Amino acid sequence: MKVAYIGKIQLSDIDLSYLHEAQQMADITYILETNPRFAQGPAFNFKKIYPRSGLFKASDAYSEFDKLKDFIDLNKCYVLNTSGRFWAIKSFYSNFLLLLFLIRQRFDVIHLTWSPNVYEWCLYILRKRMLLTVHDPFPHTGLDTFIVRLRRWLAFRLVPRFIILNEAQRDDFINYYRLSEDRVIDSRLSCYTYLRTIAPNSRQMAEGNYILFFGKISPYKGLDYLLSAMGKIHERCPDCRLIVAGGGRCHFDISRYLELDYIDIRNRFIPDEELVALIRGASFVVCPYTDATQSGVIMSAFAFDKPVIATNVGGLPEMVKHDKYGLIVKEKDIDELKDAIIKLWQQRHLVERYAKNIRDDYTSNGGLSWRNIAHKLCVEYGRTNK
Repeated sequence: MKVAYIGKIQLSDIDLSYLHEAQQMADITYILETNPRFAQGPAFNFKKIYPRSGLFKASDAYSEFDKLKDFIDLNKCYVLNTSGRFWAIKSFYSNFLLLLFLIRQRFDVIHLTWSPNVYEWCLYILRKRMLLTVHDPFPHTGLDTFIVRLRRWLAFRLVPRFIILNEAQRDDFINYYRLSEDRVIDSRLSCYTYLRTIAPNSRQMAEGNYILFFGKISPYKGLDYLLSAMGKIHERCPDCRLIVAGGGRCHFDISRYLELDYIDIRNRFIPDEELVALIRGASFVVCPYTDATQSGVIMSAFAFDKPVIATNVGGLPEMVKHDKYGLIVKEKDIDELKDAIIKLWQQRHLVERYAKNIRDDYTSNGGLSWRNIAHKLCVEYGRTNK
């Protein structure tokens, strides 16, 4: 059985962590979309797009893949590259080439990780072989545009089977899109083991103890609530510092926080080497989201055994598990968020206990490891192929 795994650079840390285990269990070819718009992601930072458009062996087009030679099978790793001006129009042709490749190589299963964009709709010719990982059963606040709704509407009607990554939204997803139970596969995320292969940039390491908020800044991430809580936290714990690491436009006035010596805001793209350094040095991570599905930030933190304080939204309680891997607080509640941060900051034995629980459950033999997830999905590949 041959599987084509079509990934997106925005999800590359997930994809690489999964493929590290899954390629040892099945014949899986990884195909990554690259173009001027999608040149930076959690695992890649292509400073210069390969000048030709088409489908290429990944390591032939981008030397950045060389770092993965001991982590995934680069012989089964391709890029669907589109370059130059008017790349969005050229993408129709690039995806036609991808369609021909999928047909000629006789892939039995096509695993999509994103609802296809308009220029990818030609791939629906092979829809009977498809399954789709649904990272967001419902769009996040501020991201629910007409084109997003159209792409999702089409995908949820044409693709035969779906992988959903949290139990909390499973029934709502099935009911809202009027799907039968047998079309939905239950799965989950594990920690982003790919990050463990990255050497931290020591020049970007912060001194002293701190808590960390990281990831792209969006309205649903709740950064405004965290920053509001930090003033009260500083009164009780003057040695507690916050680092905010991630690009994005703030939907609130951030200027008054920029001069505070206990808040370090790095509002820009954070390369992996810097991110790994920041996670390794943090006492714990805070995810004060106002809505969510599951969170790659949590899985990145867990890769280094870092506990998380998260809000009671979407699948976050399933991931953090209150008082096991961290603490769960009510969303948009500044006082409850403040109390949880002070609690973990002052009771370091809790941080150590949560870290041990993460380490025990997410190791290669743990119940929540990628190995177990990959084994189950490889079984589902066989069912999709019937």
